Amino acid sequence: MAGKPQKNLGYSILLDFYGPVLTEKQRAILTEYYDEDLSLAEIAENFGITRQGVRDAIKHGEAALDDLEAKLGNARRHTAAQADLTRLRQLIMEIRCCNSGLFTPVPRIHTDTDEMLQIVARLDTQEEPDGL
Repeated sequence: MAGKPQKNLGYSILLDFYGPVLTEKQRAILTEYYDEDLSLAEIAENFGITRQGVRDAIKHGEAALDDLEAKLGNARRHTAAQADLTRLRQLIMEIRCCNSGLFTPVPRIHTDTDEMLQIVARLDTQEEPDGL
C-alpha cells in the first residue's frame, strides 16, 4: 500500500542549523516540504520540475543535513542543552516551593533562585541557532 511518505520532522530542526550551507534550491525545497508542509506535487509546480526531481532534491538535502549533523552535532547538543535548561528551571522552582512552604522562608534562597533563573534565561538565549 503506497501512502504519503512519513515526514521526519527532525529535518526541520537540522534545516534551522545547517540550511545556510545547502544550495539555495535545496534549502528552498526542504523549507517548503518540512516547514510549510507542501506536497511533492505542490513543490514541483512551484519550481517547474517533476515530483521525482523534488523527491531527489529532498533526499540529497536530507543526506547533506545528516552528514553535517553527524560531523558537527550542533542540533543534538542544542536539544540536550534545552532539556537541561528545562530541568534546571524545574529544580529551581521546586527549591522555591520548598522554601515558601517553610514557616519562616529563607530570603537568601529566594534571592539565589532569582539569580539562577536569570542565568538560565541568559544561557537559553545564547543557545538559539543562528545559522552558520
